[in-house]
Amino acid sequence: MKTSTRNTVIVFISLFVLLFLGRFIMIMMSPPEPVITIGGIFQEQNVAVQSMDGYSSSPRSVKNYASSKIFLPQAESSAQVMDQKYERVATLSSQSKEYDQDLQKLNSLEKELGAVVQQEKSSGLSGARKLDLTLGVVPSSFEPLVDRLKTIGSLNSVTVNKTDKTSEFKALAAKRLSLEKTRDGLRSLKAPGADLADLITLETRILEIESQIQDLGVSLGDFDESNSLCTVEFTLNETTAAVGPNILYALLEALAWTVPLYLGIVLAAFLVMGTGVLTTMVIDRIKKWRAES
Repeated sequence: MKTSTRNTVIVFISLFVLLFLGRFIMIMMSPPEPVITIGGIFQEQNVAVQSMDGYSSSPRSVKNYASSKIFLPQAESSAQVMDQKYERVATLSSQSKEYDQDLQKLNSLEKELGAVVQQEKSSGLSGARKLDLTLGVVPSSFEPLVDRLKTIGSLNSVTVNKTDKTSEFKALAAKRLSLEKTRDGLRSLKAPGADLADLITLETRILEIESQIQDLGVSLGDFDESNSLCTVEFTLNETTAAVGPNILYALLEALAWTVPLYLGIVLAAFLVMGTGVLTTMVIDRIKKWRAES
């Protein structure tokens, strides 16, 4: 009896040790979770690749436009040529464990492809730095720049959008033409000997129209081929090196996982054994009752 009890105790202790060691080894062998810095705040989480088609909804203060010739086939042999105005924007987000080295690569890339820095924002302290950069680049260098930026740091997401702006350009040009005709018409109303108050009112209205024409001229100037640029938005987050699992943490985690599971197994085992013993006692009592009867 003592031997049987000792063997049972050894089995239960061995079961607990095996469960504990198995869980402890799994925790120690699990890949480390990198510390990712977002907005200057450390957050421990698994690196998740963002949606490749998720476009940033934040408004941009920089607007760049480009032009291209489109040949539209006609019923006759000749083809119509349309001057398309469009906006092309690439948005990339990366993280870097070698932040300073990647900044040097980024600066060299800007000079090599002639990119214009239109907006730049740096934030965070060492170990949690972040760079938000908006670049303007000529259309021919747009794709090479995007491809090279993908190699800086570890790419999280990339989005490229092209939006036709031809109708917007034509609307601005038509509005300016209409204002110029209105201005010229008002100027023709100036007559010698007219009432001074009327002349002042007329001149004020002409000046207002001139101001609107100038504003439209600035907007239309953005569409000029000499100013043709495409936009590249690049975000670089600094990350710290991945840290391996802490031994004390792994021991406590393994213990917290093993104890409830082990108690559940022991309880289930006792229930099965108790049910078996009870069943055996009932069967023996029935047999004894039948023998006596």
